[in-house]
Amino acid sequence: MSEKEKKMCGCGCEHDDGCDCGCDMEDDGIVELTMDNGEKIKFFFVGTIEYKNKVYSAFEPAEEREDMDEDDLYIFEVSGDDEETAELLPVEDEDLLEEVFEEFCRLLDEDELADEAMELEGEDK
Repeated sequence: MSEKEKKMCGCGCEHDDGCDCGCDMEDDGIVELTMDNGEKIKFFFVGTIEYKNKVYSAFEPAEEREDMDEDDLYIFEVSGDDEETAELLPVEDEDLLEEVFEEFCRLLDEDELADEAMELEGEDK
């Protein structure tokens, strides 16, 4: 897949219900990626990480499509510094793609464990 452009929110808002910040980010974390052919596809934004001095963003499909599995995680290298015009580049190296995927999984597991620990602390009080 060759998504080239992504609108990333840089407004600092948490996009709760009733958000009127004016940016293009929807309340449910959906972003629209524009394909090389101009087709726009909606994805859930999963997160962004830095790995080996490069930045990667991950997405899950937000709409059913014949050419995508809803359980797939799509990872792209983020090129450029400007959040509004950043380009998403496909990760061509399969070994690197696997490493970045594993890092995303590790960080998501850490976040889940931290959330569980906070919930348990709240129950003890």
